[in-house]
Amino acid sequence: MYSATMEFVTERVNYHGANESSGLLTAVDAFDVAVAHLKETLTKEQVVLLLDCETMLSDVVGEQMCFYYEAGFADAIRFVMGWRAGQQGH
Repeated sequence: MYSATMEFVTERVNYHGANESSGLLTAVDAFDVAVAHLKETLTKEQVVLLLDCETMLSDVVGEQMCFYYEAGFADAIRFVMGWRAGQQGH
């Protein structure tokens, strides 16, 4: 059951990762444009700081994705196990 659920969740994550919403794509594009414009106005020293910020933002987003993936997976397991118990009259 665990590996079937993991396979399902992984498939869904991959599907949504390959089919991002237009809102998300628009936001990412706008962010990239804003960063490019900002870099044009910064000194070399400030660009280094901005690159550090971009790296940290990437780390934060990655950690958020892991957190919500794990939370969603745990919720899915509770749902499936609860549904199964309900089907058995528990």
